[in-house]
Amino acid sequence: MASINELKDVLKETLEDRGVMQQLRARVRAEIFNALNDQPQDKPQLSMENMIINDLIREYLQYNHYDHSLSVFSPEAGMPEELLDRNFISKKLKIVEDNNSKQLPLLYGLVFGMKKVINQEMNTEPGQQKYKNIFPDNGQINEQKNEFEFQGKKR
Repeated sequence: MASINELKDVLKETLEDRGVMQQLRARVRAEIFNALNDQPQDKPQLSMENMIINDLIREYLQYNHYDHSLSVFSPEAGMPEELLDRNFISKKLKIVEDNNSKQLPLLYGLVFGMKKVINQEMNTEPGQQKYKNIFPDNGQINEQKNEFEFQGKKR
C-alpha cells in the first residue's frame, strides 16, 4: 500500500500537470494582494490613456491565457470588469484592422505598426527626416484632432 507521502507526491504532480497548482498559486497571490489592499485607499480615477493601455494589456493577457497574471493585474489596476469597445480603442490609436488582425489583440497591431515604421526608417535616405515625433512637447491628449498622445513627462 502507498504511503501518505507517496500519495501526496502523486496528487501534487497530477495537479501540477493539469495546471491546477499554478491557478491556486495565482489565486492565493491575488487574495493576498486584495487582503493587503483591504484598507480603502482613494485611488485616482483612471485617465482615458491608462484605461486604454490597461485594456490593451488585459486583452493580450486574455488572448494568451495568462489567467494568473490577469487575476492579479485587473484588481491591482482598478479596472472595470467590462472591456472598452475595441472599435473605440482602434479609432483612438488609429489602428486599421482587417479580418485577420481582428482575431488578434490590438497590442499585436501596435507592434506590427511600429515594425513597419522602423523598417521605413531604415530605408530612408541620409538627411531625410526618418520619422515624425508623435508625442507633443506638452504630452497632452488632443481631443479636437482625435489623436491619442502620451500624457506625462517627455522621455
